Amino acid sequence: MAATAPVMRLRRPRWKDPRLIVGIVLVVASVLMGALVVSRLAETTPVMVARTPIVPGDEIDPANLSTVEMRLGDQDELYVGTLGAIPDGAVATRAIQAGELVPLSAVGQAEDVPLRPVVIPVDATVAESVAPGATVELWHTSPAAEDGGQGNAELLVSDSIVRRIDEGSSLGMRSMAVEVLVPRDDLASVLEVLSQEERLDVIGVPGAHGVAP
Repeated sequence: MAATAPVMRLRRPRWKDPRLIVGIVLVVASVLMGALVVSRLAETTPVMVARTPIVPGDEIDPANLSTVEMRLGDQDELYVGTLGAIPDGAVATRAIQAGELVPLSAVGQAEDVPLRPVVIPVDATVAESVAPGATVELWHTSPAAEDGGQGNAELLVSDSIVRRIDEGSSLGMRSMAVEVLVPRDDLASVLEVLSQEERLDVIGVPGAHGVAP
């Protein structure tokens, strides 16, 4: 009589089987982790937004801010979420454009702003081409030489910021003025040109906020 081959029978997994327990734990952990990520992405955070441009050195006025709800994820700690997060007497340390979220890094005190205001008389067309908060260059054109040679143009400041447009100045042909914020290290050269009544042009940086195309 021929010998019969042994029959393999599958055993039902037992609840005490370590492999089954580990598998269940992994599945539950994956589900919880996925739910946490989805919940985090869907969560909104209040954040302050500038209604109008705020230039460096200007006090951050609550009336110039509004609150919006946004999904910032892990970046919510980079922005001002409430008015209570703004210290008393705080000023903007850099230009904040209208509609921009207010970053915590742009909030500081007056001594943190290394800029100084200078008023420059300009043509009306120049003043109308820029707006507060715009980045501009300051160019000095030296007077023509006595022998008829042309004057030389020199870039004095490459990163000035327009603070204010003065439309009420009475300056003859140059009927308007622009108040710009100049880095402290460049202040002496700018004041020297102005004291000699030489030509100082305000040129908007192409593509910058507040500069007419």
